[in-house]
Amino acid sequence: MTQKTEFEIEVNETVAYSSRSDRFESFCPVCKCMSEMATVQIAAVLTQKTERDIYRMVEVDAIHFIETDRVLVCLNSLPGYQRPATQQEEI
Repeated sequence: MTQKTEFEIEVNETVAYSSRSDRFESFCPVCKCMSEMATVQIAAVLTQKTERDIYRMVEVDAIHFIETDRVLVCLNSLPGYQRPATQQEEI
């Protein structure tokens, strides 16, 4: 007699970051206003995409960005990113 056992695993993932140097307000040359900017890594987390997906969007000018010592993405131009209501009122 063969016995079959099935396991179901549910994984919930929470990502938290606290470094304010990864997200801040800066001038977006395309929006022509002050906008919240984030590193590619943070933009990927906020939109649930990969960093490579974000870089692809940068390469084809699908999202606004600036280059300093790193690439900073304008969060206003990110598809799928919804700023939390408390932050919308502050900025």
